[in-house]
Amino acid sequence: MPNAAEKTQNSSGNARARLLREAAKLFMEHGYERTTMRNIANATEIKLGSIAYYFKSKDEILYEAIRSTIESGEERALLAVKQANTAKERLRALISIELESFINETGAITIKEWRCLQKKQKVALLKHRKTYEDLWMATLAECHDQGLIRAKPEIARRVLHGAFAWAETWYSTKGELSLRELDDEIMKLITQAESD
Repeated sequence: MPNAAEKTQNSSGNARARLLREAAKLFMEHGYERTTMRNIANATEIKLGSIAYYFKSKDEILYEAIRSTIESGEERALLAVKQANTAKERLRALISIELESFINETGAITIKEWRCLQKKQKVALLKHRKTYEDLWMATLAECHDQGLIRAKPEIARRVLHGAFAWAETWYSTKGELSLRELDDEIMKLITQAESD
């Protein structure tokens, strides 16, 4: 049974995660500049004064929300690539992860609000973004070398990332295709063979 210190730590961690999650949603919906600390307090049902226990400023909340999103994507991509047996499977896994992030999570915050970060914050995050993008480029290059895709890997990545980054505007989970089916259609679009 957890002791009092563990309960406090779990509660604190849950509240911090809730703050990041709800703030990210507000930043996505209203933009960083138009979202106030009071908006965040109301959305999380955490008193305005209590937010300072977790974060010093709205700027820090934005940074941590973007950092969390980027690191989560990086971790999932690394694991998926490691578990996949073929280049095609790795490509499918990366497509699935990125679409999920932009459609069902708050991945678009990394695009929409990146400009609001301080320069030193951007520098700190670029290492993680590079790891993630390197996974994509290695996978696309392998697919290209095997003849699975005809486009140059750099072009394929830019087109896919651009489409995925705005997927929330053109795809609905209530539409005729599930995310899994959308993954299939994208694989058909960019590869030379039917998806599995």
